[in-house]
Amino acid sequence: MRGTTVANRYRLMEAVGRGGMGEVWRAEDLQEGRQIALKIITLGEDSAVREAAFRRETGVARCLSHPHIVAVHDHGTADVDGRRALFLTMDLVDGRPLSTFTTGPLPIADTLTWAAQISQALHAAHQAGIVHRDIKPSNILIEHHQRTALLCDFGIARLADATGHTLTVTGAPIGTPTYMSPEQARGDKNVGAPSDLYSLGCLIHELLTGTAPFTGSGWHVLHQHLHDAPAPLSTLRPDVSHELEHLVLELLDKDPARRPTAAETLDQLRAQLRSALPMAAIEPHRPPSSPTLVDTPNAVARRRGPGPRVTALWAGAVTGAVTAGELTGTTTLPSPWPVTLGTLAGLLLSTLYLFDPPQPARPGELHITTAGLFTALLLAFGSAVGLLVIHPAMWWAALATAVLGGPVLVACSSVVRRTVQRMLHRPARYADLASSAGALHTATLLLAASRAGFSVPAMLAAGLVLWPFTALLTAMVTARGARNSHSEPHT
Repeated sequence: MRGTTVANRYRLMEAVGRGGMGEVWRAEDLQEGRQIALKIITLGEDSAVREAAFRRETGVARCLSHPHIVAVHDHGTADVDGRRALFLTMDLVDGRPLSTFTTGPLPIADTLTWAAQISQALHAAHQAGIVHRDIKPSNILIEHHQRTALLCDFGIARLADATGHTLTVTGAPIGTPTYMSPEQARGDKNVGAPSDLYSLGCLIHELLTGTAPFTGSGWHVLHQHLHDAPAPLSTLRPDVSHELEHLVLELLDKDPARRPTAAETLDQLRAQLRSALPMAAIEPHRPPSSPTLVDTPNAVARRRGPGPRVTALWAGAVTGAVTAGELTGTTTLPSPWPVTLGTLAGLLLSTLYLFDPPQPARPGELHITTAGLFTALLLAFGSAVGLLVIHPAMWWAALATAVLGGPVLVACSSVVRRTVQRMLHRPARYADLASSAGALHTATLLLAASRAGFSVPAMLAAGLVLWPFTALLTAMVTARGARNSHSEPHT
């Protein structure tokens, strides 16, 4: 379509991308003699629905005039390349989408600056009764010269005070899953301004850490938005201030009523920016084209916090050492065996998680890793064999343990993992690792209890307490140790 003139006024020069509802072209306004951005939406069988959505987008966007919002000028219908199409003209921004910057953690000063500018744009939109409903990096442009952020594409926004005129269906989520608010994930009909602030919290989290707070396949991400607690920023990037971490957690609150407004968010971001600027001023200058603060792989790792490999190795070392100590103090095994068995337990745990790290589960799949499943089955089999050796007459109990022990331990592992996630705000992969390590510690302690003559009901009750306790303790010790070892300078 290059060279085509739309509506006898706009000559298409080159395609620059795809927006939420169509292609975006760089075009020349032949009347004004300037370049603009022109969005083209081809009409098909659903032309009535698309045209209604287009009118809504245009009406919403033309209501807004703000330094950090891409201005919309003209709209209409025209024949484009032999097909009937809708068109919309906007300011042409000399820059690139924020999504091209999100390949890793960004400087805190840049993140705060852009987040504050987006908050200003949202405050203006919300004051006008407009909700964007699709805040994400690709809908934010970073202007090349001034390095300012501009919010664009109100393609699925609607007037907040409009009722009964939405093109969405109640119960069907609309937006982008990675940045979608819980109310959007539920498919609520009336999505208000707090939804944009939740999405902004997801965006800030990604700019600071290089990853969104919740990741995975679409429906799994929606489930996390609805039910899971995000990991505190300090566990992923230690140099983030407590105040900024608290602000992001407030923005990601599941309850819309508890989230700060755009104006309140702007005030807090400005306060954070004032404290961050002196530090930014002494850092070496970076060229505008450089998207991240990170200069070396070690710097990347320090800002992201300890990665899965470091955590798995550290968890294995801690588990091996503690298990060896537990076996030494609670059993009569000869001296080499406690250390050998503890080392094997630690190596097994680290190896399983290094070669098969936890992956996001699809809806309906079991929320347990291969390592967690193997640990549960190993403990069930070991318990059955131990029971058969110690009490041969209780062969029936050993058989029941062998058959039912695995599923029961898998279910318990899921409960313990969620307990660690909710109480310590750990990511799923670290919580699963702590749950498996806690299971090994609990099995060792229960072995000592059986030798001391504890009854089976008493040991079961003790296990229900020991497993989550040892898992929580492992998660705390592992996280602290991994951060300390990861932050040591390399020579």
